[in-house]
Amino acid sequence: MLNTFEVPALIEDALPELHKPLRQFPAIFHLYETMECLRDYTLRQWRDQNLPTVEQCFRVMERLYERGNQRVREAVERIIIPGISHAEINGQAGCIRLFSLVPASLYNLFICQHLKDHHHARS
Repeated sequence: MLNTFEVPALIEDALPELHKPLRQFPAIFHLYETMECLRDYTLRQWRDQNLPTVEQCFRVMERLYERGNQRVREAVERIIIPGISHAEINGQAGCIRLFSLVPASLYNLFICQHLKDHHHARS
């Protein structure tokens, strides 16, 4: 099981461009800030339509979720899933494009969050 101390290294190995942002705070002690960094980077890449990098970010999230201990998994569920579910999506095509990039192990979480957010927006 991947623990909180291993999360920054896993992210940096897959996304070296996050090395400096993750080093701005002692990430090993700040799991939520580390997840926010990954979430925000993913959202920037989505806004820039850098889809290969978005896909790579999703693979990192998948590894964190599948290999992480309970604390890591909860951080993915509480920070990353809702944040990505709130991504600006341009119509149905954008929604389909975004969700086509989501790995299978996270797909149900994203869909449930997206539907929940959409339902609350209508209420």
